Amino acid sequence: MKKVRHIKNKKIKDELYRLRVRKLNDEDILEIRNRFDELGKEGKPTLISYEGLSGSPFKQKKPKKHTSILKDLRRVFPEDQYDVKLIIGIREQVQMMTSLYIQYLHMGGYKQADDYLQKLEDHDVLDQYKYNEYLNLVEDIFGDDYYLFIYENLKKDPDGYLLKLLNYLGVKKIPEYDDYPTNKSYGVLQARLARRLNYFFKTKQNPEGKFEPKKTKRFGLLWPRTFLQNKISYKIHYKRYTLPEEMQRQLQERYKEDNIKLSERENVSLPSNYLY
Repeated sequence: MKKVRHIKNKKIKDELYRLRVRKLNDEDILEIRNRFDELGKEGKPTLISYEGLSGSPFKQKKPKKHTSILKDLRRVFPEDQYDVKLIIGIREQVQMMTSLYIQYLHMGGYKQADDYLQKLEDHDVLDQYKYNEYLNLVEDIFGDDYYLFIYENLKKDPDGYLLKLLNYLGVKKIPEYDDYPTNKSYGVLQARLARRLNYFFKTKQNPEGKFEPKKTKRFGLLWPRTFLQNKISYKIHYKRYTLPEEMQRQLQERYKEDNIKLSERENVSLPSNYLY
């Protein structure tokens, strides 16, 4: 996107981590602001794209609240100096929790889905996916100039929906880009095997594991994900993983009232699966 300056995450890895995880003093805020300014470009909007700015659902300890992250972002970009526009992506919560759990297994976790979601509950994370409440926070801190990006609407109309987002960024047409599949999520078999095998490997999600994943020149990191997330594994058996039905029902009930309020917002085209 020639009209937008996208700062690659690897260049601001430390700054993003501090925003996502740390309690920041005024000196920290100034350092982060200066780094973003340094990498920006005169006359172009700066784009920072990082899912971690909405929270840390994979932290072993209680993570920094999304409210604190929003407030720190406002401190980094004060209203009198910056014109900030937020892009907020949402996905229906049952599907979101399914995706989070599978990602947890990708990262070396070994617990069952109910245990992982219980950890999110204990860390006060689950209620952070009440999107209407989150938008209320955004409006209190940043105002109402933001773009609500709904995952299901993108899947339904990729080019049309992408163009709307780009128009919001000030880009008039979709530039050329590579459209290729990235990592495929574990299916039922892969998830089952991952839980068993991950138990033995030492990772951030399993610090008590016995074996360190081994790095090799040819295959990269050797650990369960290397063998489970590949074409051979998926050819042997692949069935899409879903959370247990009772767990899905409980999640639907948890978010139902907030989703109804979200659907009543002006200019929000909420898919029917949010309302059950």
